[in-house]
Amino acid sequence: MEIRHLQMVKEVAACGNLTKAADRLYLTQSALSHQLKEIEGFFNTQLFIRDKKQMLLTDAGAVVLEAAEKILQEVAETRAKVKCLTEKDAGEVRLCTECYTSYHWLSGFLRAYRDVYPKVDVKIDIEATHFAEQHLLENKIDVAILEEAENPKLNYTPLFQDEFMVIVAPDHEWAHRSWVEIDEFANQNYIMYNIPDEQSTNFKMLYKNFRPPRVYKMTLTEAILEMVKAGMGVAMLPNWVVRPYLRSGELAAVSLTEKRLLRTWYAATLKNKQLPPYTDAFIEKLASYMKELDGYAVMCSA
Repeated sequence: MEIRHLQMVKEVAACGNLTKAADRLYLTQSALSHQLKEIEGFFNTQLFIRDKKQMLLTDAGAVVLEAAEKILQEVAETRAKVKCLTEKDAGEVRLCTECYTSYHWLSGFLRAYRDVYPKVDVKIDIEATHFAEQHLLENKIDVAILEEAENPKLNYTPLFQDEFMVIVAPDHEWAHRSWVEIDEFANQNYIMYNIPDEQSTNFKMLYKNFRPPRVYKMTLTEAILEMVKAGMGVAMLPNWVVRPYLRSGELAAVSLTEKRLLRTWYAATLKNKQLPPYTDAFIEKLASYMKELDGYAVMCSA
């Protein structure tokens, strides 16, 4: 049995006779009669009662018609979904980034991207922030913004480089230092995102051998910065996140060790997954956008 048999049952039931159904399916009446014999042979029962020029459904025919309508609807919906995924300018990009602060610069890019691809729906999976690579490997997302490029199952496109800096109040003892060492954090309260300690790379690095006197956990970046401004502790954030506060003098930033803590961000995708054109364009435009943004940031900080 094939899809054409189900389409035939639906049309014959709707039209009530073979001639009209044949016209609607662009088939000859003999070809349609042959299809009817094939599907009745498949179910080994009569599906239609031939009463003069009318075709009346049997009880078995009614069951097959109900199933045919459901199956044909599923096929139509599946075709529509596949079409959205393969069309050049329409579909969906599922996205996640490893760092909460990255969502700040993503908002500007998404506005620019939607101007070019208004039919593409970009869905951000914030809940998977600390499991971005795993979600990508499980095909739960299409693009992951990662700070490492080590998995052989993934393709990586470099986006930009930033520096994690120690953020302090302007009257803090470190405010005018060029850098601080990790062991100096031992007597400093630490302010971080509201996540488990073991999920924070920075926390594990800074407090590998000791615990801070007190840890404050905030959901929002703005809350972290306000706590630092109030002198409640120190934080570690990317340089571009705090740049406006540095220019205004509300906060100060210090490098972590003389070598500095630099990281490179990548857009990662599955190697063995064929991407639709709009996803390739998403990555290409994101890389271009971040290079321009990074260049602007360098000029602003000069």
